[in-house]
Amino acid sequence: MAKRAEKLSVSMLVLVTVIGIIIGSYLSLLIGFIPGDYVVVKEIFTFSFLPISVGYPNPISVDIGAIKFQFGLQTQFNLLSFVGIVVALYVYRRYR
Repeated sequence: MAKRAEKLSVSMLVLVTVIGIIIGSYLSLLIGFIPGDYVVVKEIFTFSFLPISVGYPNPISVDIGAIKFQFGLQTQFNLLSFVGIVVALYVYRRYR
């Protein structure tokens, strides 16, 4: 029973972290709508300093005759993504 609770706890932690990343990314998109070409707040919060991509822009293709798969993944972390992770982990720790 303890192993199942531990596994559930780890999977919940991963889920909460991913939700934090998604919320931070959407907040970054909202800040991106600030009018003006050079706004300091916009530049700080929307700058992607850790882009990670696998198979992008050329996705990895697997062709098995009748079925063809294409895989690609792209993530771009910015300041609000990390803020979203920290807030999500705080909420997880507080209400666990």
